[in-house]
Amino acid sequence: MRRRFTQLMMLAMLASVAACNGSKTTVIEQAPQVTAANELAALTRLQAIGRAEMAYQAESAGQYATLDELIKRGMVNDPSQGKLTGYKFDVRVTAHGFAATATPERYGVSGKRSFYTDEQNVMRGTDKQGSPASAADPQV
Repeated sequence: MRRRFTQLMMLAMLASVAACNGSKTTVIEQAPQVTAANELAALTRLQAIGRAEMAYQAESAGQYATLDELIKRGMVNDPSQGKLTGYKFDVRVTAHGFAATATPERYGVSGKRSFYTDEQNVMRGTDKQGSPASAADPQV
């Protein structure tokens, strides 16, 4: 009986330790200066994508292009296949324009703010916890 009690106590202790260890999460954040530099680089790149879209639209009877098309035509550089300083860039062509986003690849490490621009050429951005920004976000 005593042996059984000891075994149950050991199991309870192990379960308690496992539960405590499983709940610990370590959040690694980048130095604020590095985060700010990454965000500025992402914002600058997104502005370049917006300018390239305007030029493409002027040359192609009102049409807009995907990021791959802009790169293929040499209208934007892409040394890292769509990534720059820890940000992922995406361009989606819509019925009457485009939507371009820059989102941190590793939230809190490569950046905190997400950015957005479209055919209105207004830069928007905010801390979206790693999700893409949208037209509803505040102007930067």
